[in-house]
Amino acid sequence: MIQFETVSREDDTGRMERGPVCCVSNTFYGGMRDIGGVAVLAQANELFAKGVKRAVFELKIEVPAGMEKSRVNSIRNHTKWAVELLGKNGFEIDTFDVQGGISTALKVPAVTVTALGKSVDKKLSAGAFLTARAGHDVILIGEVGTEGMLRVIGQREAELRERFTPAFIRQMKAYDKKLCGIGQIEAARECGALAISQISEGGIFAALWNLAKETEKGLMLDMKKFAIRQETIEVCEYFRLNPYQLTSNGSFLVLAEHGEVFVEELKQKGYTASVIGQLTDNNDKVIHNGEDVRYIDRPAPDELLKIFG
Repeated sequence: MIQFETVSREDDTGRMERGPVCCVSNTFYGGMRDIGGVAVLAQANELFAKGVKRAVFELKIEVPAGMEKSRVNSIRNHTKWAVELLGKNGFEIDTFDVQGGISTALKVPAVTVTALGKSVDKKLSAGAFLTARAGHDVILIGEVGTEGMLRVIGQREAELRERFTPAFIRQMKAYDKKLCGIGQIEAARECGALAISQISEGGIFAALWNLAKETEKGLMLDMKKFAIRQETIEVCEYFRLNPYQLTSNGSFLVLAEHGEVFVEELKQKGYTASVIGQLTDNNDKVIHNGEDVRYIDRPAPDELLKIFG
């Protein structure tokens, strides 16, 4: 959830100033050790995409009744790598408040992250998708389902170790650093992105539906252009999950006028990107997959929920 309001606040000199403030809040579920760090990165990405470079964070960590309370401390301690990674990428956290507790309603740990910061650009905080036009290119930065794949591993690693080698699992888990999207967002702006949106709950299908809704435009897309890691495909096949409906924080949908030029410039900066389609002047949301054609439906529940059942 993202909320905006204009508030007065004191700057470093003690003077009062006014500006758009962005607040994001969401709950992340899962038994992985790094669930808190994943949650912090996802919310920082949301803020940075809206022009926020400095924020305050509040975390509420809850674990199910019957689980050792020390698990709260473990999750809290494993947020440090995410905070340090954000700092290295130029995102400042002024305060980082963590609370913990036990909930009888939970089956798996839950981390609720609320973050607040002032946007440095009113245009970024005002909803750039409203300026979109038919013919603008839709670009995917990153890969489909990587975050979801990591959270599946975190929840079911013991089972996966019976199928995959330890080296393969280590390789998959190493992708957690790619969930920090600060560099991708900054590079996208430098290359002329008109609007940027993180792919979160419900995966790329939900993100595309929301893109069409926000822009009030249709979509013509090529599914073969959707980048996805082989590791994600294998994990999803094993658990019979649809990777295109799997949370993908750390990957983004971007609108640009000259998509191929944009993608080439972004690749020169070291980031994965591809033009996956265009906005159209109707309400149809069409995906081509070779000779097959399908339409994007209303967002379905995230596939990750099947792992927690």
